Amino acid sequence: MDEGPYLARLWREYVSRYMGDVAVLAPVLALVAFTGVSYAGIVKFATDAINAGAWSQIVFWVGAAVALAAARAFAMWAQAVLSQGLALKVLRDLQAAMFGKLLISDFARHAREEPGKLVSRFTNDINVVSEALVRGGQTAVRDTLTLIGAIGWMLWLDWVLTLVVLAVFALAAGPMQAIAASARKRTHAAQQQIGALSAVLFESFGLARFVKTYSLETHEAGRARLAFDERRKLQLKLARNRAVTVPVLELIGGLAFGAVLLIAGWRISQHQMTIGDLIGITTAFATATPSARAMGQFNTLVSEAKAALARIFGLIDEPISITDKPNAKTLETKTGRVEFDHVSFSYGDAPALNDVSFAVEPGETVAFVGPSGAGKSTIFNLLPRLYDVTQGAVRVDGQDVRDVTLVSLRNAISLVAQEAALFNDTIRNNIALGRAGATHAEIEDAARNAAAHDFIAALPNGYDTMAGERGGNLSGGERQRIALARAFLRDAPILLLDEATSALDAQSEAQVQDALKRLSKGRTVLVIAHRLATVRDADRILALEGGRIVEVGNHDELVAAGGLYARLSRLQFQSAEQAS
Repeated sequence: MDEGPYLARLWREYVSRYMGDVAVLAPVLALVAFTGVSYAGIVKFATDAINAGAWSQIVFWVGAAVALAAARAFAMWAQAVLSQGLALKVLRDLQAAMFGKLLISDFARHAREEPGKLVSRFTNDINVVSEALVRGGQTAVRDTLTLIGAIGWMLWLDWVLTLVVLAVFALAAGPMQAIAASARKRTHAAQQQIGALSAVLFESFGLARFVKTYSLETHEAGRARLAFDERRKLQLKLARNRAVTVPVLELIGGLAFGAVLLIAGWRISQHQMTIGDLIGITTAFATATPSARAMGQFNTLVSEAKAALARIFGLIDEPISITDKPNAKTLETKTGRVEFDHVSFSYGDAPALNDVSFAVEPGETVAFVGPSGAGKSTIFNLLPRLYDVTQGAVRVDGQDVRDVTLVSLRNAISLVAQEAALFNDTIRNNIALGRAGATHAEIEDAARNAAAHDFIAALPNGYDTMAGERGGNLSGGERQRIALARAFLRDAPILLLDEATSALDAQSEAQVQDALKRLSKGRTVLVIAHRLATVRDADRILALEGGRIVEVGNHDELVAAGGLYARLSRLQFQSAEQAS
């Protein structure tokens, strides 16, 4: 991949929008460069004044040195503040663009990449770009101007000596390019590994209960140790890569300095230059050396930033397949009738549904049962267009879901899943996610319908109690009832229940089941269930196997038929009921 254009794009799309900041920063960087180079002139003229015994000139140049130091100190402070401020604005916009893209990306995109790897894009890749923006930006302007000024001053003092110095430094160009190319490859590998490491940490911490219960601490420590060591090896390679730059420039600088002393000594002996000229050139050389070193490291820094930007813009540029058609209309929800018309779907090369047809009428509850991988979750994914069908059509009130806007389609659907989706916010705000702009009275009414108001009111801060990360401050039953309250508030005509009670104890399940009955009344309800009570209450049951509907009927009819549902009922539903 050619990563060069990403730097131009970073400037064009993100940095150039802050040209006011750039316009203020540029002269500050120029002032830092000018004041740095000016020391060489002061030293040259002060030395000549000392040799001539001109006391008044000596006092003048001492005053000039103090004034120059004050100006440089202010410029360096302003440089640090302004460059960081500009970089932070650009990084904020990059992160916002990445996050915004992920929010609208296809559901399949989230399913194929671990959260840890995604998080690394927002932290590690951004940190690399941050360093390049701050240090690279300063180097590109300040150090370039410093080098130009120092070389110009040296040429004015003694052009022969200066050309010798430049010839020696030209020797470093080849090695610096090779180091930069190596850094780009190793940075890409290091950033990939950070994502893998983050994924390991997310898994271990997210599955802490399982890890502790199964005494897997040693196993997980071993996995993490391997990831840490791989990280160490890659970072060490990067460190070695960076470490080579300074010694190479130091060696070249030593050769140049030796050449300066040798040639200057001869020219002074021939009265072709003065001691002041030598000290002026030496001071300019000393001023230019850090800038030359920074310029040498600049290539490595930019190469690392290119690799990070390739990953960042690669994410931002990912195509989205689940989008509104150009002429998409708002879904006109009349009754909420759901129809699957000869639907087939595959996850890549893996078929999930094969020629599935059914309809769920308004006010009807249809349960989907079947072994793992039968296609139940796929049906739930296709209705709100988390995926698009491979063949056939999904319709709501006769309208193909691909012909209506995503927002209007999804506003017509409520989902209550096994794991309640709660954010680390107040209970009030978590319920209010069901419908924007809901009043407190409406939120409280929804909570009452979900049998949640009493336990919420009993909490120390009531509706302003923090739910905790993923609802960690609440019990499973409480989390589920808050999720139900959100669904009541949404008041959508279509309700998807995805094993909503399978993880609850008997008492919590009874409370949730009562709330579900109230919520289901008058709605089009599709249910994935593992509990017998839920299935028995359904108007119809669709048994799926291998991506096909193999049986349709109510509980008694399907048990009497002695087919797939009867086997599932004996092995799964009845055992679950006995266990409860």
